[in-house]
Amino acid sequence: MNYDSISPIDGRYREEAEPLARYTTEKALAEERVRVELAYLELLVRLGIAPKAKVPDVPLSMERVKSLEAELGHDVKAVEVYLRESLNSAGAEVLGPYVHLGLTSEDTNSLASAVLLRSALEKVMVPSYSALATMLARIASREADTVMLARTHGRPAIPTTFGKEIAVFAVRMAERISLLQSLRPMAKFSGAVGTYASFTLMARRDWRRTLREFVESMGVDAAPYSTQIVPGERLSDTLHYMMNINQLMVSLSRDLWLYQTLDYVHFARPGKVSSSTMPQKVNPVDVENAEGQAEISNSILQLMAYRLQVTRMQRDLSDSVIRRMLGPALGHSLVASSRLAGSMRAMQVERDAMSSDLSKHPEVYAEAEQIAMRLKGDGRGYEKVKSLFEKGEFSPTVKAAGGYLGAAPLMARECPKVVRRLLGSRA
Repeated sequence: MNYDSISPIDGRYREEAEPLARYTTEKALAEERVRVELAYLELLVRLGIAPKAKVPDVPLSMERVKSLEAELGHDVKAVEVYLRESLNSAGAEVLGPYVHLGLTSEDTNSLASAVLLRSALEKVMVPSYSALATMLARIASREADTVMLARTHGRPAIPTTFGKEIAVFAVRMAERISLLQSLRPMAKFSGAVGTYASFTLMARRDWRRTLREFVESMGVDAAPYSTQIVPGERLSDTLHYMMNINQLMVSLSRDLWLYQTLDYVHFARPGKVSSSTMPQKVNPVDVENAEGQAEISNSILQLMAYRLQVTRMQRDLSDSVIRRMLGPALGHSLVASSRLAGSMRAMQVERDAMSSDLSKHPEVYAEAEQIAMRLKGDGRGYEKVKSLFEKGEFSPTVKAAGGYLGAAPLMARECPKVVRRLLGSRA
């Protein structure tokens, strides 16, 4: 942990966010730029544009690249010059003039960034989200018959089961994860303003097809039309699905927090301190932390999702600093997912407390009473029951929730199957 870090993601929460370091740091981007440039150079060799020579492996020296960037004032140009130096050192100087030939920096950046985002989603974010959804589904099934009082508008409504209420979150989250997985990041590889003009100077061929196939070989989609930068809609869609997942985590955190105020659940923290002055306190600190982490993530993702669709004419650099915030946005979301998963593992369900609370509210059977009366032909069943309740004279004939749970237990038991179908191999 870096105790001098300005960002808490690189300080206090670094350990939990560490899996993203391979995909969202400046070093990761520089390494991917090198990989993209070398892959493109190999393409030029195969096409007979660059001399037939073996393209050597070039390990990244971040120190040298940053030194060149400080000198040149351009991060992608620094990578280009570094690669030429490295090729010369490796005895492949004949390839030097062909490094970055015909490309604009956004070609390299958009492809490198798209590949890194795909990897971050596939290897870190989706597995974390999926593990949480799967855990929720297991809890839903386990608590399928755990009867509790549902509250709408904060007031007693009718009976439900704790499993069914958790199942709602599990399925909603799994659906969003499935949609997130369905989107591949997009890159452009089409020259200075997206016209392929520089490539047509090299050879007569179908460059749009050639470069589309090159981009797709890297595991991402190629933008068929662009300016100097890749259109932002695909990234915006991806970020919106992540915002949906974050909002679900916020909502789940708040419900769990409210359930613990009702003594429906508790979150064990053996050996941990919840209050510096009250030894008896066991606070839902990880639930609260998850809520805040997800909200911070969404504040960044929302800006990115809308702002990155906009540029002045063919290009301006105002988006550059915004794009660099993707790492913190993903990091806070990852910590939220991790904290919620930890809370669910530590959660103790107080079934007796739920049952006792329900028994204190016989009025929740009023719906059942008025429906029964109307089914017998009493058109004023609703009004009669409401009048009795307002007079304090309502006494339901239904005394137990067993026959008044509808499909709640079945829905909860089916939840793991539904989640597995939505998540596929991730479940």
